[in-house]
Amino acid sequence: MDNGFSTALMKMATWASSNKYLGSIRDAFTDYMPFTIIGAIGTLWTYVIVDPVSGLGSLIPAVTALSFLNPLFNALNFATIGCITIGVTFAIGYHIGKRNGQNAFYCGLIAVASLLMVTNYMIDPATATVTLADGTSVAMAELLPEGAVANVIGAIANGNLGSTGMFTGMIVGIVSVEILNALQKVKSLGIKLPDAVPPNIAESFNSLIPSTLTLLIVGGIAYALQVVSGGIFLNDLIFNLVQAPLQNVGGSFIGGLTFVVIISLFWCFGLHGNNMTAAITTPLLTALLLENEAAVQAGGAPTNIVNASYFACFITICGTGIALAITLAILIAGKRDDNRAIAKLSLFPNCFNINETIVFGLPVVLNPPMCVGFILAPMASYIISYVLTAIGFCPMMYVNVPWTTPIILSGFLASGGNVMGAVTQLICLAVAVVIYIPCVKAFEANKDAEEAAAAEAE
Repeated sequence: MDNGFSTALMKMATWASSNKYLGSIRDAFTDYMPFTIIGAIGTLWTYVIVDPVSGLGSLIPAVTALSFLNPLFNALNFATIGCITIGVTFAIGYHIGKRNGQNAFYCGLIAVASLLMVTNYMIDPATATVTLADGTSVAMAELLPEGAVANVIGAIANGNLGSTGMFTGMIVGIVSVEILNALQKVKSLGIKLPDAVPPNIAESFNSLIPSTLTLLIVGGIAYALQVVSGGIFLNDLIFNLVQAPLQNVGGSFIGGLTFVVIISLFWCFGLHGNNMTAAITTPLLTALLLENEAAVQAGGAPTNIVNASYFACFITICGTGIALAITLAILIAGKRDDNRAIAKLSLFPNCFNINETIVFGLPVVLNPPMCVGFILAPMASYIISYVLTAIGFCPMMYVNVPWTTPIILSGFLASGGNVMGAVTQLICLAVAVVIYIPCVKAFEANKDAEEAAAAEAE
């Protein structure tokens, strides 16, 4: 493979893996992943299990008797996915503080406090809307008694703590901790207490002035931008100017396809493509998924084809590169005993989306014939699943499922219990197997020729 391109890719990967901010964002989302799965349980319960229209409740009406537990599972979803920005912001502050050599836990708290400093904590009934039980939305002011004064209500909109506030949390989390780090290096700002004072208390007081200044600086910048923009809060500015445009690009057909190709290329050079791109892809794809979930919870329909669950169900299905398709292609068309032995060993891990045994055992890495399939198979799966979703054959994904969930089950659950999600996965897997078969034959032919040449040389 081209040495120049390989070197450039390695340099890019080295920079991405060593970058403090990208690494902190990646680690933060990894830390919070269990909570997104917990939140998905709440969605599955309310909209897949006890739903009387499209869920299990439509097949077994008796199940709907458990709907009295819906408030509990809705709260479970709100506390995890609905407040994802708080958790991710804390984790970003924690990891940046840790990389800076600061008190990591304290930095996480500063990041969250800074986020709340720039978040609108008032709701105007004159402009706010309320979703009724039948799914329709009305202005909050219309629900007030006639003649009542529509005063401002002290509350934070759900979106600011969830998907729409995600990029604000990321940016503010990074900026606030770096400001704190700079101020803590100014010794004159510390409060020195006697040695007899316990270290944890002394450290807190030593950070008192830097922390206060950090919050005032972050809040001051946000307020200045609010004044200049005509009253628009920082969260709305960042969403409109940064997050929404990036989501539009990343959630588009071309944007998603670009992610697929880049991830596959990294893997072909022995780099964990998913981890290399996680700092960029995870926030974007997660936000798109949460928008779909929020739409369903509001009684509407999901609108984002490309999202985190879509990637899990159709791109990293059976392991990145659709690794199970490599295994099946070898078992179908492979002639070499060593390759077939690796395929048999990889079969079980592939079912749970683990690809390392086949990618490094065969190997796929730096193996041109197999790399061709490793790039083309996910691309084909992406295009097929995207088209089938666009025409309505496959439902849009809106439920987050654990990345180890096997094929068929993941497509069924992520689509809210729609069997066509699983059917589409099987179609994509079958096409991937067809793509990999000639790659396997070419790889084995090359290997046989190399071994024959080596034997002649001896």
